[in-house]
Amino acid sequence: MTLLAASFYAPRLDVTFWLTPRDLPGDYVVAVSNPDVVPVKIADGKRALTDAPPRMVFSQIMLPAEVPPLEVAAGKTGLVPFASAPIDAGLARDNRPAIALMIDDLGVVPDRSAHALRLPTEVTLSFLPYGPVSRPLAQAAAAKGHEIFLHVPMEPRGQANPGPNALMTKDSDRQLRAKLDKQIADLADAAPLAGINNHMGSRATADRRVMDEVMRGAAERGLVFVDSITTRNSKARVAAATYDVPFIARDVFLDHGEGEDFLLAQLDELERQARTRGIAVAIAHPHSTSLEILDVWVRGLEAKGLRLVTIREAIDMQSRRSQLAMAQ
Repeated sequence: MTLLAASFYAPRLDVTFWLTPRDLPGDYVVAVSNPDVVPVKIADGKRALTDAPPRMVFSQIMLPAEVPPLEVAAGKTGLVPFASAPIDAGLARDNRPAIALMIDDLGVVPDRSAHALRLPTEVTLSFLPYGPVSRPLAQAAAAKGHEIFLHVPMEPRGQANPGPNALMTKDSDRQLRAKLDKQIADLADAAPLAGINNHMGSRATADRRVMDEVMRGAAERGLVFVDSITTRNSKARVAAATYDVPFIARDVFLDHGEGEDFLLAQLDELERQARTRGIAVAIAHPHSTSLEILDVWVRGLEAKGLRLVTIREAIDMQSRRSQLAMAQ
């Protein structure tokens, strides 16, 4: 399937259109931001909006028509157990400060999510289970070599909506596991999963019972857990330790504020923390400005004496440092 995205910006108007093949002949333009808009037929062989107004932006994304089941060996699952991922011997001897970068909230906005696949393969990509293009993009990202995570929606404090089938503190243990198991199975059927991290979840991650169920599910599948740290009261770390789930916490949110200056300041802070502690973990989101700046920033790390690592490599480094500290 080919999606042709066009975003038009004008005063008091920000509408995204998708040009996509349908069951009927010809192409149709659909306004995603308004599901009630009637598709407009484009004549065969014609392109939509040939007289594009100023600031019209086109991007083309190639997706498979459907996601075939992931082929795995008999007796195996479509998951990547933490212990089975070898760490390159060269990395083990590399003492440069390391940065692990995760882009989450992927799979909902197709063009921005696809843009994330342009980043180096060391960048970990985390997909929402309900994203309309999460499965095909996760499959494409895994084929390219990216580490794939499931971005599990969890109950926040306040009125924010975490999305469908979020893990809620009112859920029974059985309901929590049923939701989590289905979300993991759906994405793992398209791409090998390395781990999970929480989407929102300021209330859920502060609930030890909820975190116990999450960590049981992760432990059974050999997955790692990244705490996005949406509350200071998170019980994720202690629950992960209880169930022996490899764990690391986010150090810096890169783009929770607005504007390029904010993002650049956060990147400076990320580099500072990496140099101070040896490892730093950052999370960013598929905003256009973020992706454009990160495209350039990641390619300049080598010249700064820094290196980019995957989340699992960062966890392995953290574990080795802890073992060394205990031995001393």
